[in-house]
Amino acid sequence: MPFFRKTRDSRLKTTIREVLRGCEAGRLQSVGYMQVIPLVSDLNDDRFVSPVQCDADVYTTSYGTLGFRNSSDSVMIVPCHAGYVVKQHAQDHAMAHAGVVAAAGDRRYDTAACIQASQGGFIKKGSYRMLILPHALREHALQKRGEKNYQKLWDDISVFNQRFGVNGQGHLEYFLKAFKKELDEFVAEFECVPRQVGAIVLVDDRVVGIERAPSHDYWLSIWPSLIRECYGSLAIEAAKANGDRAPDRSPRVQLPVEIASLDELESLIAEIASQEDERARSTVRELLDEPLDLQYEEAVSDRRVGADVSIDTATSEHFTGQVIRDGDKIVYASLPATSAFVKSQEWTRAEPFSI
Repeated sequence: MPFFRKTRDSRLKTTIREVLRGCEAGRLQSVGYMQVIPLVSDLNDDRFVSPVQCDADVYTTSYGTLGFRNSSDSVMIVPCHAGYVVKQHAQDHAMAHAGVVAAAGDRRYDTAACIQASQGGFIKKGSYRMLILPHALREHALQKRGEKNYQKLWDDISVFNQRFGVNGQGHLEYFLKAFKKELDEFVAEFECVPRQVGAIVLVDDRVVGIERAPSHDYWLSIWPSLIRECYGSLAIEAAKANGDRAPDRSPRVQLPVEIASLDELESLIAEIASQEDERARSTVRELLDEPLDLQYEEAVSDRRVGADVSIDTATSEHFTGQVIRDGDKIVYASLPATSAFVKSQEWTRAEPFSI
């Protein structure tokens, strides 16, 4: 049975291993400073869709209020920190947390954040490309998830832009424009694999996030936003911090002076890839049994779909994010690493990796 233990203050506790129950680790993908371990599963819950899948109408009714119209027959899970940068004369907005909208439902969140300071106008109801906030902003957004203050991320965005040498106080779109080419490349370089429902993401050999979706189709729809703005921004920062030098992942395989055949070359390449795969997994191993505190946020029940879900904010020593449960089953999880953990240099050895 899944492990959800109540603590004395009535909060639930679980582990990262339980968040990933039913998943297996796929073959590592590595490009530059970013590495991705796909999470694959036969579990496929099509009762849940993303705003991208159902082509949801998104709109604002006031500064700090973001609305979603779900016209599908499934429950819509709005990913944690989903955002919208629109071309019309309107102020861009992002969620400070995840959301759930019942089938054929319409819901507004007045805890959203404007991510474009000093721009007036409301977003007209329509379908727009979804982003997920850059990794460095997500922890700040979650900490302010209950605040009804549309300006609550402006200072954080300003600091974020300054780190990248981008002008524009409180304007996230300036960063997106400045690094459009690099961000687009991440989407093209990392491909989803069959049955994939999530990923463990590493940057510069450090675990920076754990993501899980209710189905393969849901994952396909949100992956471009995760890999582009969220984790792509972190990989760009790692490259800048290292002077754009290539990451050092020197293989332990001793290359021969001469390679006799294509078969020998293929074997060497496979061995080098295997070693890099194992090196990435070794950084994940001890994290699997890390305790997660789950703080209840809200519940949404939709009898037509047969879903009774709750949103919990998850915190641990190294991660902070949200999970969505249908009873005891976790159907969605987004666990970005804390800024302190990302900066930490302490990595230790542990038992062999398994999920």
